[in-house]
Amino acid sequence: MIGSLVKFSSVKRELYFPNASRYSHFDGRIGLVTGHTIDEVGEQFVEVRWVKPWKWVERIVTESSFNLLNFEIVSK
Repeated sequence: MIGSLVKFSSVKRELYFPNASRYSHFDGRIGLVTGHTIDEVGEQFVEVRWVKPWKWVERIVTESSFNLLNFEIVSK
């Protein structure tokens, strides 16, 4: 999983987490997986370094961590 390219999908986020914010400002953004963990109930989370960082609310977004279900795998 580490080293894979992933794309954030607001559609997948809405499907798997219908009560959560959609984070539309992340939608379609591509990132490189730099970390991968599995919690005590088996949920997978990835740390992502965004290929093209962007400014959002007074800061530059370069890295994020989300449940893997929020992403489409672009390349392994």
